[in-house]
Amino acid sequence: MTAPVTPDVRSNSRKRLLLMVMEPSLRSLFTNVPARYDVVEPGWDELDDTLRRASPSSIVVVDPYAGEPSGARLPLVRDLLKRFPSVPVLAVMDLRPEVSGDVQMLLDWGVSEVAPLGPFRTPGVLRHVLWQAHARPFKRRLEAVLNGYVGSDARGLLRAAAEVAVEGGQAPELAQRLGVSARTLTAHCLRAGLPAPRHTQAWIRLLLACMLLDDPGRTVYSAAYASGYASERSLRRAITTSLGVDSTALRRAGAFATAGAAFNHALHQAREAARERRRPGPHRKAE
Repeated sequence: MTAPVTPDVRSNSRKRLLLMVMEPSLRSLFTNVPARYDVVEPGWDELDDTLRRASPSSIVVVDPYAGEPSGARLPLVRDLLKRFPSVPVLAVMDLRPEVSGDVQMLLDWGVSEVAPLGPFRTPGVLRHVLWQAHARPFKRRLEAVLNGYVGSDARGLLRAAAEVAVEGGQAPELAQRLGVSARTLTAHCLRAGLPAPRHTQAWIRLLLACMLLDDPGRTVYSAAYASGYASERSLRRAITTSLGVDSTALRRAGAFATAGAAFNHALHQAREAARERRRPGPHRKAE
């Protein structure tokens, strides 16, 4: 299986991350957000357009109750997750005992994180909650698609690669995230049975794009832009070269599932190549 085409990434691929706060009553909670986030209040009628332009690590913040006991925003949250299942959604709400069933329902729908209103007001809790929601849908999908033979070291590297990909990063940013040199990262990947870092990150970016393609609310252009490809054409070329289908057929078949199967095959090949390298050479005949 050919490694995916390394994308020609946009010069502004390290896009600003958005916190899309859907209720004005929650705005005061986000006065001390980490510097990489911009807080915006798009309104529900503008949310789709905002999401199509945003980094896939941006987060939608909702209060499903919006100050009312009836769960007035629950239908809107459900509709959002149907249209954009790839988007991290953070539900900030008053966790009364009587809403425990709704909390489980929100998690079943795909909400990334549920946070209580009280302790959430402290900066430390805020940073922790945002980090927990960071790239959560992508990491969930990636973990679910990996074959059982993928070891814990490889999974840890792939989770880090997913976090880097949603922010538009490539192999150098993965090394930076892990606090190692490029050479050490290469050694880690080879030891874990992964392709070289550049190829691993290219696969992860393609998987990210395919997850976005599975969103009913996205176009191919939107998926290409959000996942860091220079153009829709670049993404289409990567899909054809790496997966052997066009984007239309890919979406019909299930983009992420198809790409996940191809990635597992690439991981199997990398693992076998690593085993071959570790195999001792032929013994010399005794003289």
